[in-house]
Amino acid sequence: MITIKKISINELPNLVAMSYEGDSDLLHKYYHIRLGFQDMINTTLVYIYQMSSMKKVNCYKVIYQKKPIGYFVTFDDNFLYSFAINKKYRKKDILTKWWEKVQKELGETFYCGLYECNDRAIKFLEKNRMKIIDTDEQYKTVTLVNY
Repeated sequence: MITIKKISINELPNLVAMSYEGDSDLLHKYYHIRLGFQDMINTTLVYIYQMSSMKKVNCYKVIYQKKPIGYFVTFDDNFLYSFAINKKYRKKDILTKWWEKVQKELGETFYCGLYECNDRAIKFLEKNRMKIIDTDEQYKTVTLVNY
């Protein structure tokens, strides 16, 4: 069973590290800049902290069988800002249940922005009925909508 729990932003560092653990593809293919593992974690956290200084962010822990397996961060009650599930738990049934929780939390219409190099995550979102509605060539990002 998948559950989510709203958490403090202070709990994110360990969850981001655990979520990225073992994902060498993220490190070498899908992250928008080539960094070492710890730098990738730190960069993700800096982006989230910067967003939290401008908007109210909501942070969530993803739990499977009473064990944390990932996180996600939202803002404006309808924008999925950052997310990851530990590689060992990226199984269809787990991801399906997690995605149902995300949709329930964000509601019928919500958005997500990703760097275009993260085509793995983009494909996951498109497979789950999100559509690309904007591409920003300058920042190399895409915006998707779920409706």
